[in-house]
Parts: sequence; C-alpha cells; structure tokens
Amino acid sequence: EHVVAPQRAGGVAEINDELLDTLQQLVLRLTQVKTEGRVPLRKARYRALTRLCAVQDVLEGRTPHQTLSLPLSGDSNEAVHRINQVMVKVSMARSQLVALLMGLSGRDSCAHLSRILTELQVELDALDVSGNAAVRNYRKQVVEEINGLLKHLDLEGEGDDTRRYDLAQNNSIREIEAVRAHVSHLREGVLRHCAMSDLSFRPKAELLSLLTHLDQVDTAKNPCIREARRRAVVEVQAVITFLDLREALAQRHAGPDERPSHRAVWLVLGSLSDLQAQVLGFDGKRADKSYMMLEELLTKQLLMLDAVDAQGDEMAKMARKQAVKFAQNILNYLDMKTDEWEY
Repeated sequence: EHVVAPQRAGGVAEINDELLDTLQQLVLRLTQVKTEGRVPLRKARYRALTRLCAVQDVLEGRTPHQTLSLPLSGDSNEAVHRINQVMVKVSMARSQLVALLMGLSGRDSCAHLSRILTELQVELDALDVSGNAAVRNYRKQVVEEINGLLKHLDLEGEGDDTRRYDLAQNNSIREIEAVRAHVSHLREGVLRHCAMSDLSFRPKAELLSLLTHLDQVDTAKNPCIREARRRAVVEVQAVITFLDLREALAQRHAGPDERPSHRAVWLVLGSLSDLQAQVLGFDGKRADKSYMMLEELLTKQLLMLDAVDAQGDEMAKMARKQAVKFAQNILNYLDMKTDEWEY
C-alpha cells in the first residue's frame, strides 16, 4: 500500500531506504518460517518469497531522472522532455506491477500493463537521440527498466502452473542439488580411501571446479537459493580442508628439537582430522547420541588447544589459532548438517 496507494490517488510513491529495508526484513522473516515438510505451506512460502524478491528488484531497479549538462540543442531538449514524460508513465506502471505482485490487482491487468510498457518502448525507440551521448544513455536506462518490468510481468502472467512457484523445479536449485550429489559421491570416495589409509584419492581439482560452478549459479537475489548455494559451498570446502589436513599430517616429520607447544597442536590436529572424518560421514539428527558425542569430543579438543602454552612463540600462537578456527569450522559444519534447514 505504501507504493500502490499514492499512485491510485494520482501521486507518486516515495521509494526510500526505509521502505527497502522493511521489504528486506519481511524476506528474512519468511525464510525463517518452518514448514515441517508440508508441501502446500512450502509452496506458499516460496511463492511469497518470490513475489517479495520481485518487488525488491522492481523498486531497486528504478531509473533516476537525469540532470544533463546544459546547454542542450533544441532536438536534445525535446528528446529529454519526451523521455521524462515516459518516465512518469513507467513510474505509474511500476506501482501497478507492485500491486499485481502483491495480489492487490486482478490478473487481467498483466496483459494490459504489458501493452502499455511495449507502447512506451516503441515511443522511446522512435526518438532521435543520435546527436547527444548523454541523452542516448538516459534513453537506454529507461528502456532497460521497462525490459525489467516486462520480464516480471511475463513471469507473473504465466501463473502457478510454471516453475516460478515450485522451488524444486527452479533451475538454480537443480544446479545446486546436482553439485551436492557430486560432492556426496566424492566425499564417500575420500572417506572410503582414508579408512584404508590410502591418500592417493585426492579429487581436489574436481572439488575446486565445483566451487567455481557454484559461484556462477544465479541466485536472482532469492534468499532461499542464496542460502542453498552457501550451504553447498560449505560442503565442498569441508572436504577440501579434510584432504589438506590429511596431507599435512602425512607429510609431517617431527624433529628432535620440536617444541612441546608445536607437538601439542599437531596432536590435536590429528584428533580433529579423525573427528572430521566422522562428521563428514554423519547423517543423523541433533537428538542422536552420536551427535552429542561428536560435539563433546570437538569441544574437548578446543579446551586442549586453549591449554597449550605457546611460551611466547609466535609460530606456536599462530598454529594454535589456526587449529582453533579449524575445530570451530568442524563444529559449525556439524551444526549446519543437523539444523534441519529446508527450502
């Protein structure tokens, strides 16, 4: 109503940071709604999220009026005047689109609004702006905004029968799930070889390519897709760090002059590597005894690191700090695996 009501009253809505922050808070609140696996509720939550994200995109993508260097030629002045007139109509169309997305307007308005925007595109295309680069750029920005509004209209017009409101059919989620399945396969292989003390299986290059793939997944500003991608990245990184530590432990050669603090940190790292293997293979819930056992053992390793006396040795301090961070990352990964997050 903050956007739609002023437009219906013949005015222009004020789109400020406070409004955008309020929208963001609503998006975050929706992501925290638990659906307990119920498909209708899941679909309703995703539908609401998709629409709110679309409203964010529409409002954040608005084109500001341009202040152009003077003097302008007569033709340029006329072009700017016409573009400004189009901008007023685009502003009204933006409010109407928000009303559509929020269910405050009938679905038959989709086709009507699409026709209006297409006519505005034709009007802009007919303008002669060849003599002024600044005016040409201004027109281009307005055309791009109209294209963005038309994109949302096309998606909204398709309705519930498409993948728009079915997260399981979302292309980005499919990409992420395909990566997760690949990571799961690689993780099982790594753990199987490590159980036989075989360090020859090191698919690190493959894991790094999966990180690159995830980085290229389009989240479309959707918090559900963004969180799904983040969790997939953590899964890949967990296997990589496990491989790196195993390799470091295998290559370590303790000399007779090794300081007690260094030896103590390495002993903890060895225990952490074994615990990480268990965490990587864990597939239970927080109520399971094995979860509580793993959490307790990891906490004990943190206490052991806290008790290491570096005796002023900067290298020992740095090694202990890195080991603490490693243990905390394993705990965080264990929590992530068991927090029952859902799309």
